[in-house]
Order: sequence, then C-alpha cells, then structure tokens
Amino acid sequence: MRAEKVAKIADTLPDLAVEGDTQADTLLVGWGSTRGHLLCAADALNANGKRTALAHFNYINPLPKNTADVLRRYKKIIVCELNSGHFAAYLRSKIEGLDITQFNKIEGQPFQVNEIVNFIMENN
Repeated sequence: MRAEKVAKIADTLPDLAVEGDTQADTLLVGWGSTRGHLLCAADALNANGKRTALAHFNYINPLPKNTADVLRRYKKIIVCELNSGHFAAYLRSKIEGLDITQFNKIEGQPFQVNEIVNFIMENN
C-alpha cells in the first residue's frame, strides 16, 4: 500500500527538464549539490563543440514520470555522483536497458568543472 502511495506522488511532480544542447547525444545526469558544476561543465563542453545536455534530478523517489523517455533519447548517459554510484544503480533498477557510464568522486570534496570536462572528453 505504501509503494502505491509513493508512486502516485509522481503525478504531482514536474517533468524532468533538460538543459544545455537540446540536440546533444551526451547527457550528464546529476542530483543534489552537483547541479552547478555539471551545468558549467555542460556549458564548457558545448562551447568547445562537444554537444552536451544536463538532466538534474530534484526528485528521486518517485522519479518524474518522463524520466525513462528523457534518458532513452541519448546515446551516452553519464551519471556524475559524489559517492560510489548509488543513483546510477537506482536508475538502472528503475529503467531497464539503460547503458550508463559513471563518474564517481569519493573524496569528500565537490567536483571541479575541469574534472568533469576532462572525464567526458576522455570517455566519449
């Protein structure tokens, strides 16, 4: 019964929005405090000709109703997390067939924009 109640909350959530290049093949995914760094990295990548978009999650349980549709539009999905990959694993469990690349940082420090940019350039 509780799971049904939680699932119904998705009806009240705003759709997941995508920022950056709307025609990109690469999607950066983040949640929590990573938004600013990821948005700056997407802007830097786009300025250098690497078409990149960003989906930043404000709600994760339940996920916004359009999450699967948004993620499936991209050839490359890179989930950037300041942990060992909890959100990437969660997305894989909720949306079957996603091919997700993870960029994890477990140092107790925030991302640096250049770290994200370098990771994308080296792995894409």
